[in-house]
Amino acid sequence: MNRLNYIFKEFIYFYNEIAIYLVFGFVVAGILYVLFPTSMVKKHLGNDTFASVIKSSLFGIPLPLCSCGVVPVATSLKNNGASRGATVSFLISTPQVGADSFLITYSLLGWVFALFRIIASVITAMFAGIAVNITRVRRQIEKIRQKETEPLSSAKSRLRNVAGYVEFELLGSIANSLVAGMIIAAGIAVIIPDGFFLNYLNSNLLSMLLMLVAGIPMYVCASASTPIAASLIMKGLSPGAGLVFLLTGPATNAVTISAVVKVLGKKAVVIYLTSIAVVALGLGYLLNVIAARYGFGEIITTHQHHLLPLWLKVFGSLLLTVMLLFYYGIKLKSRFFTVQDKKQLSDYEFSVDGMTCQHCVRTVKNAVESVDGTKNVRVDLEAHKVYLDVDSDSVIENVKTRVKDAGYTV
Repeated sequence: MNRLNYIFKEFIYFYNEIAIYLVFGFVVAGILYVLFPTSMVKKHLGNDTFASVIKSSLFGIPLPLCSCGVVPVATSLKNNGASRGATVSFLISTPQVGADSFLITYSLLGWVFALFRIIASVITAMFAGIAVNITRVRRQIEKIRQKETEPLSSAKSRLRNVAGYVEFELLGSIANSLVAGMIIAAGIAVIIPDGFFLNYLNSNLLSMLLMLVAGIPMYVCASASTPIAASLIMKGLSPGAGLVFLLTGPATNAVTISAVVKVLGKKAVVIYLTSIAVVALGLGYLLNVIAARYGFGEIITTHQHHLLPLWLKVFGSLLLTVMLLFYYGIKLKSRFFTVQDKKQLSDYEFSVDGMTCQHCVRTVKNAVESVDGTKNVRVDLEAHKVYLDVDSDSVIENVKTRVKDAGYTV
């Protein structure tokens, strides 16, 4: 029981440290949502050039897309003419770090690690994208620019929807994994003794390889992986090994790999994973060298958390708690509206594979609503179903085409 109490205290510590930064990250993400619609991303990245690789690597950093939410956007980019390299770069840089995860990294590990994490994400994405373009990995896919699946909307319209976007798409996409990540971090802080990695895993290379093996199959978003990495570093894991975990985890989960296979082919997956592994290990080694030579290691491992006043941290914790309770309350309430009820109230239904988060729900809903003659569109994430009313049966094929164009399987 005492151990559970300690874990709970550590959980509260992590929660209180990152809450205000996470809330501020949501605000920044909301601003980006208003200023940069998906259509603008497609416009700038839809070219088969090396410049598009660089742009997609840089463009992906601030975009508020999670590990699974980035998949349909990247698929749509490819369908709209983006090069394979640009698609791969976007798949890597976007989920590895965003406004929220950057601020969480800053709060737990300091500015040095946070800044290096961004630079490492850009380098990893560029390297993989250029490697894919140079090797000319090809697959027989018809390169036809598809019709825009996201209906054009004004900044004013997106501004009206920004609260729902932040609450249900951003927070909704990471809520479960974020809470789980903090619980795991708290467990590590209590169960693993101080200096464990220094005493039993004193090899930097071995620790980085261990984090590489752990990170590649793990399905974890950038925000959720950060407290886990911070907790491991506090127990003696080298900063470089922590960086390897943060670079591989968000970008190499099963959903992303499946998307690369589907859109680019199996050979591209080999280049994709190899590039991430090689660059992550190289940059992890570089971070260890820099940290040791310039004394940054102590800054990272003993980062002080007194930059913000206590009342502001408490305010952030309360606000995040309200957001989480509201999200889970709405989610619980929606379960009372059963799938059978939806069947009875809708003219038509069809299954959609590939939806994994609330971002997917919005993308599919927008795709369906972009077809004239549709109304009362409802998307059930758990059942992987779409329910809608239509003016005529001829509309259905257009609806399915739009959903496929958005990167999903019907």
